[in-house]
Amino acid sequence: MTANRTSLDGIEALLDRLSKATDQITKASEKQAREVDRQLKQLIDRGEASTERLLKAIDKELNAQISGLRRELRDVERRVSEARKQAAKPVAKKAPAKKAPAKKSTAKKATARKATAKRSTAKKSPRRATPAKRRAS
Repeated sequence: MTANRTSLDGIEALLDRLSKATDQITKASEKQAREVDRQLKQLIDRGEASTERLLKAIDKELNAQISGLRRELRDVERRVSEARKQAAKPVAKKAPAKKAPAKKSTAKKATARKATAKRSTAKKSPRRATPAKRRAS
């Protein structure tokens, strides 16, 4: 019976050690699960904070763009209003320009004809044939 008793004591000791090891593993896994939860919560909080900062920056930029567009629109409206006022004003008609006396204009034409006649009577030297120049497009 002593052999039986020793084997039972050995099995009980083994079961006791196994139970302690299981408890340690359970505690360690629970600790790791809590750490993972804590890190996950930190990541979520940082993500939410970053999102809030980004939304505030976008909102600020949009407001600046909208206010700039409003200023430009008011300026355009003012210009259109001024242009309408200018268009509504009566336009004063100018008197037609007086024509120059006929004698002066014919005298200039006669002089111009004489100058071209003198030039055309002068003998010109024969021209060499040159390649045609290309025009820039």
